[in-house]
Amino acid sequence: DEEIFLDFDEDESNSPGSVDVHVDIANMSDDDYEDSDSSSVQVLSEAEQLDVSSVVEVWTDRGDEQIGDDDDRTVSPDPSSSDQGNSDTEIDENNEPPMDTPALAAASEPPQVVQPVPVHERSVSDEEGTTCTICFETWTASGTHRLASLKCGHLYGLSCIERWVRGQRAKCPQCNAPAKRVDIRPIFAQKLMALDTVQLDQVVSELNIEREKRKRSEVDAELMRQKYKVLLNDYEKVKSEYTSLKKMRLDPAISSHGDSIASSSSSSQRSPGIFTLDRAIDLGNGSSCRNLAVSGVLNQLVVSQSRTGLFNGYGLRKVSLFDLKSSEYVLVHKGEIKDIAFHHRDALVLSASHDKSVKLTSMISNSVVQTYHQPVEAWSCAWDKDDSNCFYVGLRNGSVFKYDMRVTSEAVCKLPTTNRYEPVVAMQHIPKGPSCAEDRCPSGLLVSQFQMCSFFEKQSDNEFRVHPLHLEGNCISISYEHNTRHLLMSCRPTARTPYMTHSICSLLFPMTDEGSRCAFNIVHVFNGGPTQVQLSRSCICLDPEDAANFWAVAGDESYKQVLVWDASSGKRIHQLAVTNPVLDVCPVTTPVGWGLAALAKSTLSLYSWKQPSS
Repeated sequence: DEEIFLDFDEDESNSPGSVDVHVDIANMSDDDYEDSDSSSVQVLSEAEQLDVSSVVEVWTDRGDEQIGDDDDRTVSPDPSSSDQGNSDTEIDENNEPPMDTPALAAASEPPQVVQPVPVHERSVSDEEGTTCTICFETWTASGTHRLASLKCGHLYGLSCIERWVRGQRAKCPQCNAPAKRVDIRPIFAQKLMALDTVQLDQVVSELNIEREKRKRSEVDAELMRQKYKVLLNDYEKVKSEYTSLKKMRLDPAISSHGDSIASSSSSSQRSPGIFTLDRAIDLGNGSSCRNLAVSGVLNQLVVSQSRTGLFNGYGLRKVSLFDLKSSEYVLVHKGEIKDIAFHHRDALVLSASHDKSVKLTSMISNSVVQTYHQPVEAWSCAWDKDDSNCFYVGLRNGSVFKYDMRVTSEAVCKLPTTNRYEPVVAMQHIPKGPSCAEDRCPSGLLVSQFQMCSFFEKQSDNEFRVHPLHLEGNCISISYEHNTRHLLMSCRPTARTPYMTHSICSLLFPMTDEGSRCAFNIVHVFNGGPTQVQLSRSCICLDPEDAANFWAVAGDESYKQVLVWDASSGKRIHQLAVTNPVLDVCPVTTPVGWGLAALAKSTLSLYSWKQPSS
């Protein structure tokens, strides 16, 4: 008899026992053998494999005996299994579907489905970069399964990735990037390991952050040093004054005759001090500068300048009064800038330009905040000293508009016309002052149109009254000193006065009926050179030694000097040499002390004033 033995070896340990299953095939026909594929051993499929804890052995012995025609096939278990309590099992072929002989052995256990190996259970080689992610087999250093990569950088076995990209529209198995056969690149390496640089990158990032903090700390320290120098100079000045006063109090002779000494000394006898050139800042050979504006809040000087280089335009050059260095350039206008004015409380600069616009620029953010378009070119601008939200703009056709920063669409009002269509070359706002019994001090706007000056007296927020003023010559500059309420009017030479004139005057408003007109009260007239082509600006400033006195400062084209006159004596007290004609001057306060800034076409000169030696 030919039998099939299903041998389950049983150890004496806790593992499952061994069972011998004998299948009697003596009565099987030849057809039955043919149905079994004439194979002595049938290899089971993966789904039919038994659990790995059992071992299945299959034997088929074909003897020389005649096989009967009986179709009944019985499966009798091994007698040893019967001893364990297992009963005989008979299988009727007519009641069961045809089944191969190996399937009878597999039917005793449920089918096992092969699952993919979980990621966390894969071998260490996967993590070390030695396994192909397509077949999960280790790649080799040579041969068909050698290491190769795609254009995207992912690594595979050469034979696997070649089969993968044979199809149409092939993509990388990992990142889905388009892949072609020409993108396969062999890599001459046996093993790859990715270096973990997370901690290194974190340390480098922290290092960069610390470097930025250090740079900011150095800038803050430099600013504090500059402020310290300014405070130290003030301290030394106060200390010297205190020492002199203490010496006068201790000396009885000086104390008794102090009043007589003070009365005998006059401004004409004392020395006016000395101006020293601290720095001359070159603003560029191809640049064209025109106006100056200073901010005591920011300790900053702003210069209107044309842009040099590839792009055209006009903007503002910032100069720090802490270190007397030029810093940033802010492009503002497309046309030439005719006038600029710094806000007295904020970091805003008002600029009037030939591109038919007036703009507000922030010196903190270096950007244009607001733009006001004009019908014609803008020539001059000025802030309202009583209302910090308002400003005035003078145009080429003689029109004057009042604007409010809170109203961005249009002008608040248009000032009354003067029936003259000449450009408004200069303007200054006069704040309201204390009135007395004989004179009043209204607020308004003083405007110059070359041969004519007008004062627009403010009667309400949007109502003004025009006062024509007579002044000899063509006025090109107006400067106002708010402590003494005096004006400096600079006029070009004429046929009657063939030299430049600088007049110190005040405005008179008699306390009479409403039909009265204001007039100029001229205090001093200083004469300059015979020629003046440029529309230069002059300024009036307080005497650094005597707050009750003031100086007139102007650049002169004929002498190529900055001239300084004393109002109390009426004499010229300083002559500062310059290389080019000065277009604008203004008083500044630097770490060295009080001084003057003089602007030429491409140079900014900074002068410091020193007290006379005793």
